[in-house]
Amino acid sequence: MFVLKGKKNVLLSIICMLSLMLSLALLAGCGEEKTKAETGSVTLEYATKFKIENLADNCKKVTDGEGRELLLVPRGQEAPSEYKDKDLPVINTPVKRVVALSTTQASLLRPLDELGSIVAATTAEESWFMDEMKEGLKSGKIELVGSGMGPLDFDKIVALKPDIVFLNTGSAADTESLRKLEELKVPVAVDNAWLENDPLGRMEWVKFLAAFYEKGDKADQVFQNTVNKTEEITKKVASAKTKPKVLWGMIYQGKVYVPDGDSYAAKMIEMAGGDYLFTDKKGGGEITLEEYYARGKEADIYMSDTLPQYGVSSIAKITEQGKVLADLKTVKEGKVWCYQPWYYESLDKTDEIIADLGAIFHPELFPDAELKQFKQLPKTD
Repeated sequence: MFVLKGKKNVLLSIICMLSLMLSLALLAGCGEEKTKAETGSVTLEYATKFKIENLADNCKKVTDGEGRELLLVPRGQEAPSEYKDKDLPVINTPVKRVVALSTTQASLLRPLDELGSIVAATTAEESWFMDEMKEGLKSGKIELVGSGMGPLDFDKIVALKPDIVFLNTGSAADTESLRKLEELKVPVAVDNAWLENDPLGRMEWVKFLAAFYEKGDKADQVFQNTVNKTEEITKKVASAKTKPKVLWGMIYQGKVYVPDGDSYAAKMIEMAGGDYLFTDKKGGGEITLEEYYARGKEADIYMSDTLPQYGVSSIAKITEQGKVLADLKTVKEGKVWCYQPWYYESLDKTDEIIADLGAIFHPELFPDAELKQFKQLPKTD
């Protein structure tokens, strides 16, 4: 009996050992499959101006808004062997000291909880509406390394030893700044979210910035939440019986600028249930005041592409720029809106922007809505 029992125990031990080995083998296989699945290009749903490719060992290759390739390598690691001879800039991640040269970059770092990484900016304290940025500039934690559209203070930037500088390009001065930073061996990445023709494409640049912080999962959650909320709005406005005709534009120094028909602004109007009056516009935004007025006569809603703190704080200010516009139905009825002062710090709130437009275009569908990103202009100051 005892012998038989002993043999059974041996058999049971062997079976258990085999089961354990099989389980470990399966787990190892799952691990290999996971690693394999995580490498390769990241699928972007709307953005078209950047790329992210996951490499082995949590490294990444990103292609920025100027088509420049950069390697993102976790601190303490070396670049993958196949890239060592390719002379690509290497950025050690997660980045901790960041120069953000636009308000939109700060707005995308906000949902990633990374405003604290910003050590320099070009927007002065009094122009910010984010408390973290105002307080950082006031205390000196964040330094001013330029002024608006003026030249950058390259000496300050170099002295700060940033892990990365995020900047936009779009002018000769921007391109010159990029080349100068490269010449000075300052790590730099181009964020050109502003070139995207889809509002969700602009918002999807949160994934680009997140890659430098190793926060891809967080960015995915933030972005998907925006997509879900936006889809709810578009479904709701689809039930509207009519679409208001929308005039959207800005008058500056006697010239009128309207978004092209394939622009992100035109897309937002469509998503919010409006009918944009310049859907046929292509090849640049400038038109004559006469054309603006002629189309504007059909408008039910006038969206002034302006910030109130820069002069256009009332309907009267618009008609001062173009007296003929006083005859527009929207102007006479006071149906004119502009951005809130913090609009350009709200890229991370794209769903709020589209929700506001939905409420402006279809107040009957959003009876309790309170505008957050737009405001109705008074007739006079």
